[in-house]
Amino acid sequence: ALLVLLERLTPVERAVFLLREVFGFEYAEIAKSLGYSEANCRQLFHRARSHVGDMRRRFQTTAETHRELLDRFLDAARNGDVEQLLTLLAKDVAMYIDAGTTAPIPNVIRGSDKVSRGLMSGARRLTGNVVMRTATINGEPGIVTYLDGRPYSVLIVQIENGRVEAVYIVADPAKLAHLPALQDAL
Repeated sequence: ALLVLLERLTPVERAVFLLREVFGFEYAEIAKSLGYSEANCRQLFHRARSHVGDMRRRFQTTAETHRELLDRFLDAARNGDVEQLLTLLAKDVAMYIDAGTTAPIPNVIRGSDKVSRGLMSGARRLTGNVVMRTATINGEPGIVTYLDGRPYSVLIVQIENGRVEAVYIVADPAKLAHLPALQDAL
């Protein structure tokens, strides 16, 4: 989630924000390192922090609503029901995919048509014993997909105004290695 937020900052704002917020550098050190004045670095940090704060959710979806929408999303995906999936997605939905370095897929897909096609295309490519389970992921409801008993992907959705605004998928085997196999997850 932090990477998505940082992606929206300019490169200089991102550098100042990370050096100050994450690494605790003083403004004088940041200014010297980046070749900007100390006052300019203070302003860049203030602006970056404001941008990051502005991007936080304005409305929290209740856990019950989130779970219900996620269940409908899962049913549509399982059944290949593109029309149902489209009713759940916001028009400007974005899907962020982390499949590691070996997968030839884009990192971000935007728009309800493209996201629904991408989800359905990905589901059709799965061959073998596929099981999808809801689970709590980073404190929110999500979906873990198992392929032949092993974790294949993790999916969470961001919901606003009753629609899926963002889909986050992690399918990088290295990042899923800590998850239990299906028989251990039951």
